[in-house]
Amino acid sequence: MTKGQIEKKLAKLSKLLTKIDEAHIINSDDSDTWDSEALYNLVENLKEALKLLEDQESKKERNEFGEPLILEEGLCSLMDEYQEGKEENYD
Repeated sequence: MTKGQIEKKLAKLSKLLTKIDEAHIINSDDSDTWDSEALYNLVENLKEALKLLEDQESKKERNEFGEPLILEEGLCSLMDEYQEGKEENYD
């Protein structure tokens, strides 16, 4: 299941990165390109990209070690698990 989750999150991340790249229209030397809406969109897209990459943790619930419960694993954790699984298969 991890491979499918990774593929799905990578596809979403790819779309977000395309939207993030659109902020390049803003040129500091050309005030005609200054667009506050593009900056606000950039903020939202960056937040969404971080949510895909990082684990989503519970703000209230804790595990037996006092650490926040992970509600959804982020792409970074999923990739770690995938790599570890591939390495175990080579042993």
